[in-house]
Amino acid sequence: MAVFAVNKVKQPPKIGNQVSQKQTFKHRKMKKTLTILGLLAVAFATTFTWQSCKKSDSGSSSSSDVALFIQSGALNLEPGQAMPYTAVIVNGKGETTPAANATWTVIGDGGASIGAFSGNIFTGSGTGFGTVTAKVTTGGKELTATVPVGVYTPALFNVVPSAIVWTTGAGTIPLLPVYIGTSTISGYSYSSSNPSVATVSSTGEVSFLAAGSCLITVTGNGLSANNKVYIPVMVVGMPPVTLPVARVAVTPGGANIFRGDNVTFSAKAFNVSGNEVSSTFTWASQDPSVATVDASGKVTALQLGSTIITATAKGIVGQAEVQVLPDTAIIVTPYMASIAPDGYKQLVAKAYTVDHSTKAVSEITMPAGLKWEVPYTGGYFDIATVDENTGMVHMKATSTTPFLSTIVIAHVTSPTIDPGVAVISVSDCDCGTKAAGVTHISAPASVNLNITGGPQAVSAQALDASNNPVAGAVLKFCSDNMTVCTVDATTNQLIPVSPGNAIITVCNGDVQTTISVTVSF
Repeated sequence: MAVFAVNKVKQPPKIGNQVSQKQTFKHRKMKKTLTILGLLAVAFATTFTWQSCKKSDSGSSSSSDVALFIQSGALNLEPGQAMPYTAVIVNGKGETTPAANATWTVIGDGGASIGAFSGNIFTGSGTGFGTVTAKVTTGGKELTATVPVGVYTPALFNVVPSAIVWTTGAGTIPLLPVYIGTSTISGYSYSSSNPSVATVSSTGEVSFLAAGSCLITVTGNGLSANNKVYIPVMVVGMPPVTLPVARVAVTPGGANIFRGDNVTFSAKAFNVSGNEVSSTFTWASQDPSVATVDASGKVTALQLGSTIITATAKGIVGQAEVQVLPDTAIIVTPYMASIAPDGYKQLVAKAYTVDHSTKAVSEITMPAGLKWEVPYTGGYFDIATVDENTGMVHMKATSTTPFLSTIVIAHVTSPTIDPGVAVISVSDCDCGTKAAGVTHISAPASVNLNITGGPQAVSAQALDASNNPVAGAVLKFCSDNMTVCTVDATTNQLIPVSPGNAIITVCNGDVQTTISVTVSF
């Protein structure tokens, strides 16, 4: 299987805000179109829950009525990706003050570790979703605000929006999936982890029922591994203070468009009672290099990537997500690869044009200047390197944590061509201790599997120098491309998953051999 991966919405890191220009450049290259989803996410209403200073006894708006708002919104990031968060204090007159001294924390669902803050910079790790909380003290009172965050490896397709903050009684939001790749997708399935908070219909329409958090799962039917996109959802109430505007809703909630296309958004403002109020909106694009927006909400797509369009009224921000899809995409195979410590894997990149109407792809000659890169370097996710000219990946010998993953991209210097993405993980191939007397392993050099044929046993033996089987020698089978072929851990049977090629390593201690597997229809 081949696919290019369009990132989820990524707010570009701010230069000088604890994020380097080199890191910003890498994030911008990774912001291109399908999902990788993710990163990024978008909040479509006021992006927070809050505590506030007590409102005045008269109930009228005053500068003493204040609430804390997280402007960064809901996000869905990739493991290893760093992203700055910002918050503002809004008073009863709609005036804003940056919450420069806010403290930031994150708690994963069920207590899972999904990342950590350094100052206002969050770096995702592991996978899962959770809650980001900002706290600030003003006038002797502590204010808090929360938004959802997800940390997930890239999927084979993209969904807009990639994260949601919304309120009950504010209408539904449709999910808009997009797949651009060489496999066939037969539709999408939707489910909610907590239907008492938010439900999702068979067509992807999300309804918001009660305050709380949940996870919407979108499954790409017909695709193999990494065929799910996870969308963190937070349903919030209205602020407990009198503000001239308590919520801004942008319609539509998101859009997938091609370079040169236009889409016009509209905005409405609501008070704490949920009634629409007249307001003037200030429109902005968080990444105007990807798409611009004029004073009437008309968006023009300029180059590949993702951006958030904001409409602000009296300090309150409503947001919508825009994905600018590629006219030409690079697709990397294999899309997923599991590599043993100090092991190697050859990646291959091909270029395709994309039909604007059908999203179908057609192979073309690769443009000149193809380069390979691991975008997240340094720290926990610095597990592999890639030859920038050949696409040969080397898993570092020190990378011994099973299933830890990073991303490799293939790109050319062009604002019109989307980079290709592959997910590289550390193999869990624990070959154990070599049995006494084992010198080599006998196994077929190649195996052909049919996608409908089910699991297939493979004859393999650990042998001594005289080619005699070694009693008690346990063989371990490991696949380097689980999207094509996996291995039953108990029986060592090969299980076809999707058409393509995989390498099966058969080992006993430091003695090993490989089997080339081809899966076809």
